[in-house]
Amino acid sequence: MTRALLFLDLDGVVVFETGAPLLPQQEILRLHPGLGPLLQALPGQVAVLTHRSGAEARRILEAAGIDPERLAGLLAAEELFRAGWKHGGPLGLIRHGLQKSWVLPLAEERFGVPREHAAFIDDRMDNLRDLLAKGLGLALHAPSAISRDGRGLVSFDMGAALEEVARWRRGERPGPLVTLSPQLVPLGDWQRTGLHTRKQGRHVFNAARRIGRAMRHPFRSLPAA
Repeated sequence: MTRALLFLDLDGVVVFETGAPLLPQQEILRLHPGLGPLLQALPGQVAVLTHRSGAEARRILEAAGIDPERLAGLLAAEELFRAGWKHGGPLGLIRHGLQKSWVLPLAEERFGVPREHAAFIDDRMDNLRDLLAKGLGLALHAPSAISRDGRGLVSFDMGAALEEVARWRRGERPGPLVTLSPQLVPLGDWQRTGLHTRKQGRHVFNAARRIGRAMRHPFRSLPAA
């Protein structure tokens, strides 16, 4: 595989937003120390694909130790909306929302990598199954939760995840779906960003997303065009 692309989700993969009982107030936490240099050392391109607006995603990435300008790209809610409008039309957007598979044609054009040569790490299985159905090459499901004792997070080892991607690129993985092993991440000072959605989410696009979610349910039962 000569050209390859790795997509990372933001929430649940790079960061985790939580409050009580883990923290006294809502806050966005880092999940992986030293992630920026780790990603920069990878062969191939790395991009972030998120439902957050571009402005808040860039701020969160910086707080997580990742320079957005060093990534191959950031595909945020605005790009998802434009791609959904182009490929699904208004009814498709209302019915399906900002599904991440809308951006696969855009990603192929922007990064010059066929979708079957792209991998994606996400904490939501519904996103991954939709992307695989649309031709994604490799999907990695990331565990993401608060631990049972409420004192830490259940996440995954990013180094192990990147090794799974490397094995796939070498042709050593027969299946397109990998479930990453859970790893307990105790709360530490290195994780604190001081950010939360109420600070970062005051964006006109986020208000539109909330309206779209409220409208979507009645339209899911409509017949497909």
